Amino acid sequence: MEGARYLEDGRLTIFKRSGVFYARIRLLASGKYIWRSLKTTDEQTAIRAGRRLLFQMEHRAEQGLPPKSKLFSAVIDDYVRYRERDHAHGKTSDGMLRQIIRVSKFWREYAGELPVEAIDDKVMREFIPWRRDYYSNFKILPRNARLHPTDKTLQWDMMLGKAVVKWAHEQGLRGKQALPTVTFTPKRKRVRPAFELWEYRRLFLSVRSASGQHDSGSQKSSEETLSSRSHRATSTCANF
Repeated sequence: MEGARYLEDGRLTIFKRSGVFYARIRLLASGKYIWRSLKTTDEQTAIRAGRRLLFQMEHRAEQGLPPKSKLFSAVIDDYVRYRERDHAHGKTSDGMLRQIIRVSKFWREYAGELPVEAIDDKVMREFIPWRRDYYSNFKILPRNARLHPTDKTLQWDMMLGKAVVKWAHEQGLRGKQALPTVTFTPKRKRVRPAFELWEYRRLFLSVRSASGQHDSGSQKSSEETLSSRSHRATSTCANF
């Protein structure tokens, strides 16, 4: 190696190749060597950059991370290929694979430029409002797209993002980083009665008042029945 300088107890070697300085780094944890171009022709600049790179590599090794980060977009691509192989072996259904491919485009656009180890609870939590507003600026919606996704749709989209992160974790791409724990639970919609409580009361009082103004037996019987049902409905409404 031309002009080699051995630094940091031999863990860092700075040398020149074709006029440009390079760094060779020996990782203590694995004993492996990593080569990187320092993109400079000045030796002192190369030494400073080499030391900075060495400390970054050692810090990543302490965190259990690989020497180089992998973008979340690349991890998503790998995960889709993994599920496509499962589909070829009958382990993933056609519908499931279509859903994975469809939803993965949202995660790729939302967090694709982040390193996979940076995907944490905060990133996951902020996906929900981002996804709600995704189609708000579209003049024409894509086929089968909904301007306002349902809570069930958002829940499924969140589950896929977490599945991709967990898969990356199992591949050793996230080191000792904790898995995201945030979840999204669809809101339960409570359907109100057709009448408000005050409307039931008015109906009950009106029927009861009218029932005392008629003497016909059959008509009185019908009104009493209606009054009884109205009273039960009023009592039921009061429980909401």
